Amino acid sequence: MSGYGAVSGSADEQQVFEKKKNCNDVFFALLFVAHLVWLVVLFTRYEAADTESDWTSAGVYKFAGYTSLVAIVLSTVSLFVMSAFADKLVEIALVASLAGSLGVTIYAIVVWKVWMIVVSGISFLFAAIFVWCMWNKIPFAAANLRTAIRAIRTNMGLVFMVYVYDAVAFGFTLLWMNATGAGMNQAGWWTIFLFLLSFYWTQQVIANIQHVMVASVLGTWWYNPVEANECWDDGLNRALCETLTYNFGSICFGSLLVSIVQALQAMQKASARNENCSCLACLLGCCLYCIEGIIEYFNKWAFVYVGVHGDSYIESGKKVMSLFKQRGWDSIITDALADTLMNFMTVSIGLLSGLTGWAIVTYDDDIFVGIGIEPDEDDAAGFVAGLLIGLLIASIMMGAVSSAVNSVIVCFAEAPATFQKNYPELCEDMLTAWKEAYPDECSDDFDAVRPF
Repeated sequence: MSGYGAVSGSADEQQVFEKKKNCNDVFFALLFVAHLVWLVVLFTRYEAADTESDWTSAGVYKFAGYTSLVAIVLSTVSLFVMSAFADKLVEIALVASLAGSLGVTIYAIVVWKVWMIVVSGISFLFAAIFVWCMWNKIPFAAANLRTAIRAIRTNMGLVFMVYVYDAVAFGFTLLWMNATGAGMNQAGWWTIFLFLLSFYWTQQVIANIQHVMVASVLGTWWYNPVEANECWDDGLNRALCETLTYNFGSICFGSLLVSIVQALQAMQKASARNENCSCLACLLGCCLYCIEGIIEYFNKWAFVYVGVHGDSYIESGKKVMSLFKQRGWDSIITDALADTLMNFMTVSIGLLSGLTGWAIVTYDDDIFVGIGIEPDEDDAAGFVAGLLIGLLIASIMMGAVSSAVNSVIVCFAEAPATFQKNYPELCEDMLTAWKEAYPDECSDDFDAVRPF
């Protein structure tokens, strides 16, 4: 196994950061733009149904505004909380996941549903095994998280752009609903599949634009700190430009692969309602689920390389997987502790936003009257609406953090000596945690990184 001993120093690593400025996978970028034009044409042909509802007077805008503001503040504050208490939060997230699984099992026993007891019991067993195996990896996940959050906090303009892109995603959803509503009612299965593909493809593109943008900024922060050392620095400007030009085709390519599977899954779920083919549809659904997981796993790392180095989609995937194989990091990149914490923080912020929604409707009983919800029924509606808004906004922020964590792992595999030079304290923290969590993979390699 070759490791960091092959890295002679930060000067050689700096050459690795030479970013390619080529427009890659152009065909898929043109195809995506053509599909958007097609969607706009449909929008002009089909008028949305005239559903009159005085949302403004009903107070829905005010409700959404307050709960969104609370969720945004909590999500932003969570960056500082996770950075300061990363180890403890990972522990709490693991225990919470185990407690949740146990709670479902106890509920199944109380209501005495045998199938539910079996399923929840097996789920609890696997959760317990996962917690037991991962507990000694907590410092590893915490060190990665601290480095990733440090990069995001240094470039807080990223957070603003992430929310902007998600506002675009929401606007596209409204456009898609108006453009395809009438067409889908009058269309066959093939046309419906194309409409679904359009929706999933665009949502995937927007999400992966964020992923690549975060990776690009973090790569600059890693290699050239002077260009990514402020809220809105040259590194962020360059990342925005390159993501929407040179790297856009690669983003469209990788996103298309996932969206095809997602559209097929939506069709499969609809066909599963037909009793004559429910068994076959279930089998197909399992296969599609596995395929989606494989593609998303590949995209997770390939798009980091696209953002950091500007290679094409396929070439990026090959290079990053080759890099991990060369380092012997196959077990390291499958570590899911960071994702466990991201899910825990998302749910926590969602619940707090739900409580905010409940408090708003308690204070103003008439806030939902305009949409047909009476004052004596609005407590649950306020909590659920606030919960959904909080989950959406928190998932945006946690998605950016997750992208940053993935980028940290790739850059650490590629240029540890550069990291040691630019951020010695963070590097020492990661070196110690990684050697403790994965002594076999890291014991020899990291010795060459420390300064003598």
